[in-house]
Amino acid sequence: MIYGHFICRLKISKDSDMLRCVTKIFKTLQLSTHFGLFSRWMRKRTPFLFRFFICCLISFFILKNDEVSNYDQRFQLRGPQKVSDQIVLILIRPSDFAINSTENINSMMNLQNSFSRNEDQFWDQQKWKLFLQKVLNYEPASVSVAIEFQNKQKLISNDIKENRIFFDSRIFWTIPIKDNSSNINSPLANKDNINLGHMDLIRDEDGVVRRVITDSKNLPLLPELATGRNFPSGRSYHMINYRSEKNPFKTFYWSQIMNQQVALSDLKEKIVFIGTEATSSPKEMTPLGSQLRVQILAQIADNLIQNRWIRRADIGLSALYLLSIALLTVAIITQFPQSVAFFLFAWLATFIAALSAWIFDSLYFWVPAVSPVILIILVWIIFVGYQVSKIERKNFLLQQEQKYLQELEQLKNNFVSLISHDLKTPLAKIQAVTNRLLTSDMIKNHQGDLVAIKNYSEELHKYIQSILQILKVESRDFKLNKEVADINDVIESVVKQLNPLAIESQMTLAVDLEPLFAAEFDQTLMKEVILNLIENSIKYGSSKQQISIRSWEENENIYVSISDTGPGISPEDLENVWKKFSRGKGQDLKTKGTGLGLYLVKYFVELHGGQVKMDSQIGKGTTVVFNLPIATEEKLTHPAQEQI
Repeated sequence: MIYGHFICRLKISKDSDMLRCVTKIFKTLQLSTHFGLFSRWMRKRTPFLFRFFICCLISFFILKNDEVSNYDQRFQLRGPQKVSDQIVLILIRPSDFAINSTENINSMMNLQNSFSRNEDQFWDQQKWKLFLQKVLNYEPASVSVAIEFQNKQKLISNDIKENRIFFDSRIFWTIPIKDNSSNINSPLANKDNINLGHMDLIRDEDGVVRRVITDSKNLPLLPELATGRNFPSGRSYHMINYRSEKNPFKTFYWSQIMNQQVALSDLKEKIVFIGTEATSSPKEMTPLGSQLRVQILAQIADNLIQNRWIRRADIGLSALYLLSIALLTVAIITQFPQSVAFFLFAWLATFIAALSAWIFDSLYFWVPAVSPVILIILVWIIFVGYQVSKIERKNFLLQQEQKYLQELEQLKNNFVSLISHDLKTPLAKIQAVTNRLLTSDMIKNHQGDLVAIKNYSEELHKYIQSILQILKVESRDFKLNKEVADINDVIESVVKQLNPLAIESQMTLAVDLEPLFAAEFDQTLMKEVILNLIENSIKYGSSKQQISIRSWEENENIYVSISDTGPGISPEDLENVWKKFSRGKGQDLKTKGTGLGLYLVKYFVELHGGQVKMDSQIGKGTTVVFNLPIATEEKLTHPAQEQI
């Protein structure tokens, strides 16, 4: 209102500057109110948000380690994979270049020991000329020599015509890494150096070859020449999809080629890689262990042919993936019971691990699995404690509330008891005066009024008794006063008590009682049950009807039924007759009552471990049957305690 008053005044004065100033002030106040609400919301959820932040922080830290060590484990767990059958390896042993004489045994040993420095010992122009000729006779698609000859001046003679096989378009040679520059001077090079490639493998910080660099500005990588395929564009490197720990490619040896022990189909139209095999041969570390360099080049060629490079999401996307899992797990543990949450967590962790393995094997995409599983475990450990603290606090508040409710209930009971007792005293005095006046001859003309006063006082007394009885049985310290008795005796005493009322209402009480075993029950309460049921039949029945009371024994239970031929109860009222203060819609004007009789009947029967049922049809009458167990249990649950 103040704001509107200001705006009106400002519009009248046409002071737009002042209007903007006041508007800004009220917007600032509104923003401060929102900020206050937000700050209170944050303070209330600080413990929850702090735990969530700790879980995410630890899982992000684990994700960095997951990028290296667990990436390698994924290769080791999945087992051998199928490779391209177009790739064939030919390995050269040191013995293929050694002379079979005793004096040269030492030279063979020196060959093996010096191999780690260079591979020039594996060069013999005549042997290579004959060997390459035999290989080309098999009509391979390409032949790649994955051997670095350091001393290139001694490779071949100057007679190019004699040595033209070395320059065959199907043969590709490797030049040393240091020669992979703009000034290439190799006797093995043909026109434009298109038959030369390098096999420089990039090692990560831990010395493991996981990727291949694809942005070489000079010579291509040897597998590119061998397969005639280029690396996919868009990335400066590609993760190698290693297919097996052992050599998965078909492999032959120099001696087999020279002795023509290889079938034509084994090399025809194949991509051939030639490398060396010796105890000191240069090996590289891979996620699957150490492998020969020529084997890694073959793996790269297989990736080029099948285009199945391993792809990995950026660290940002992986962090977002972890964050989504954290939100899901926190929602589960806060919305479900702990037993259900534990089952869902176990299922989620298994699903994430299985899905990650399937994606890696089928789609060649690396999705972190260890860090999400650790995140799930962290959320369980941290938030279980948080949930326990919340439950303890709720239990404490519930105990406090229960204590307050008990005190309130006690106050209510004390108040009702006090009022009821205070009403009973003047009511008893009214009844005494009325009885005395009825016996006097002085006021015979007012005898009808006195009878009405007496009836009204008795009705009020009955209401008060019903209320006191409910307060008594619903109290926590109420106990059944059980004793061994015969239910037939209780029925007969009630029938004797109500027989005058039935005669006055022109009704008859027909009793059919079978001999029964004695049972243990509270006689006072059972008398109240039978009294209420027979009294209801008399009160709500029609004149000249018969009310049948039966008792019998069946399946270790005592059964009692009260049947009448009255107007019956409608189905909509039949559902509510057992409720407290509930009466039929058509009975409020016909007869007076508290609506507590049937409620007490059901309450007392269930206190004894029995059940009560009612069957009624309009115009045909009503039958109520209840049963009591003969052998009762030592301890029965109090209905009031069940509600609490």
